[in-house]
Amino acid sequence: MTEKGRKRDRPGGSAKVSKGGGDDGKPVTKKQQRKAAMAAKTPYFSPKPSSSIVGIDVPLDRLMPQKRIELIAELSESILEDPSTALTSSRTDVVPTTSKANTKDQDTDTNEKQYHKTQSKMNKLFELASLSTNGHDAHAARLALLSLLAIFQDILPSDRIRLPTEAEMNVRVSKDVKKTWDYERKLLQAYQRYLQLLEKTWEDGKFGHRGLSDQTGPPTTLAATSIIALSQLLQTSYLFNFRSNLIQIVVRQANNHSSDDVRLACCHALSVLFTKDVQGEASLEAVRRMAKMVKERHNQQGGRGIHPDVMNTWLSLPLRIHEDEAMAAKIAAQVKKKRAKKSEEAKATQDIENEMKEGEATVDKLELAKNQADTLHAVILTYFRILKVQDGAAEQIDSKVVDSNLLPCALRGLAKFSHLIHLDAVVDLLEVLKKLLENGDRLSTDSCVHCILCALKTLRGPGRDTIPVDMKQYLIPLYGILPRIGIPTNESSLPSTNADDAQSNDEGKVIEEVIQCLDHAFLQRRELSSTRLAGFLKRLAGSSLHCMPTSSVPLLACTRQIASRYSSSSSSKIERMLENEEDIVAEGVFSPDAEDPEHSNSHATSLWELSLLKYHVHPKVAEQSSNMAEGKLLKLPGEAPSKLCAQMKRDAREGHIEQKPMWKKHPLDTTASSRKKSRRRQNQVRFITPRRTANWHMQTN
Repeated sequence: MTEKGRKRDRPGGSAKVSKGGGDDGKPVTKKQQRKAAMAAKTPYFSPKPSSSIVGIDVPLDRLMPQKRIELIAELSESILEDPSTALTSSRTDVVPTTSKANTKDQDTDTNEKQYHKTQSKMNKLFELASLSTNGHDAHAARLALLSLLAIFQDILPSDRIRLPTEAEMNVRVSKDVKKTWDYERKLLQAYQRYLQLLEKTWEDGKFGHRGLSDQTGPPTTLAATSIIALSQLLQTSYLFNFRSNLIQIVVRQANNHSSDDVRLACCHALSVLFTKDVQGEASLEAVRRMAKMVKERHNQQGGRGIHPDVMNTWLSLPLRIHEDEAMAAKIAAQVKKKRAKKSEEAKATQDIENEMKEGEATVDKLELAKNQADTLHAVILTYFRILKVQDGAAEQIDSKVVDSNLLPCALRGLAKFSHLIHLDAVVDLLEVLKKLLENGDRLSTDSCVHCILCALKTLRGPGRDTIPVDMKQYLIPLYGILPRIGIPTNESSLPSTNADDAQSNDEGKVIEEVIQCLDHAFLQRRELSSTRLAGFLKRLAGSSLHCMPTSSVPLLACTRQIASRYSSSSSSKIERMLENEEDIVAEGVFSPDAEDPEHSNSHATSLWELSLLKYHVHPKVAEQSSNMAEGKLLKLPGEAPSKLCAQMKRDAREGHIEQKPMWKKHPLDTTASSRKKSRRRQNQVRFITPRRTANWHMQTN
């Protein structure tokens, strides 16, 4: 007979197992459940199933617009919580409804279960993004496209996905590896479907609601949204799969003339791609496609079919490899490939190394040098094609090339990358620039200034001591183009809806380039001819009279900077130009129409323009002219010409005119400044007596 124990410990009885207990009969706490879930790599909080989302099984054409928007929000949140389950469809058991008449047949059908298949959340979101399946709701389709963009930007990996081959699929692997392969395959399929949907949406609405019959209308809002989504994917997922498809579409629409928003978005995406691409592979592919497009349009329409914004994106390329260094990198890469081809083991090792490099965050210097060299070659060849230079020799320049709107873009790019090209190409470039400046009358002001700046920057680069070039052939065109600054022209390379805005933008750009030309010509090098220097100072002062204040202030500041540098020289006669003409003893007469500044005889006159600019309506212009007439130095860097140019452009854009405040001392002011005066004024106390009025009836006797 067993002995009765206590309640807590009954040796003779059987212990009760609590609900949810373990194998040993002990109860399992929530903390232990959480640890077990983490050990099994299962989510502690299970995601919301597809069946719990309201309206996922309802046809979209039966839903109200507000319900569609709420469904998009719920689906997006659920996909981001667990992307792996959102890509697969689910099924749930269906409980059959039986009646009293069918009770006899219920036993025969108990073994056959019924299931209800629910489509995946990603497929439902794709249906909401398509007009043909969501009841032609453009607003809901636009929101769905943007939601899918945010989802893919969040869940896409940073490197490419390589699907397993048939041989790898036949190998026995673990369940986790198979699960990963399945997830990557479904992710690639969903991403490819999204890209196809974006491209189809653009093709359906790129000419507006009128269809393909009228190919001049602007695109619809939904079509513009699809292109903006593609440009955003190129900025963030350029290392992922289907990069070539993205680059092809974005490069083609970067030259879109029907929509400024589409063109600017694509050009901005290309600029960001050039800046963020560390290895240079994506940049090389984009540059080659752009160069091919420029070549086709340039041969057919003389370069007029390409918008300048497309060429300006190349200025964002971080090219640092010289052509000589690139040749050495190419030779090293070729030697490495030849060694890998000799043995099969080395080839297999090379393949493994290439796969490992794709997953690493390091940069292969040889590959980077090779990519940058090919990119530089494509860019310079396109620039030279615009300048009509082929095979190292300059061709004859016709009127079409002179009037091309791509010429300033090509000259700006050559001025930036000229220090990287070969010395023989530099000589050919200077020869072509010389021929272009000989036809300066047919060039626009912007093109002519860029041509001069490109030549001056090229001469300051490598090989400046070995190239025998006279600076006079570039300074004379600069002297002749100064009076054209500020004159309104009909040519405008910058798009703008307002003609006044376009003119101010062009003038501001030209002034910046002119200041750089003067800096390279007189500040970064020493000018030995005092006659040429005096001619430029006189021409700059005369050009400041008819320019807008946004241009006059930087020009006067640049004139002051040049005059202050050369005024200390013993052979300089700049100080004589600030005196009265009656007091100047000079030979000859001033010739303002001379093409060469050395033939103008500017020492025979004075800078009388400063006396007129002292009474200018703009206070900045009056201040600069007065300070130059008094011989005051610039307060650098606050009064640097480039900084003043940016400040004046900002003030003109905001409509701000600086006014000098006139301070008036209060009669009762007893501050420290007033105490410094005489003792009589310091001790004097003034009282303000009120003025007597005519209200005599209110006064008392």
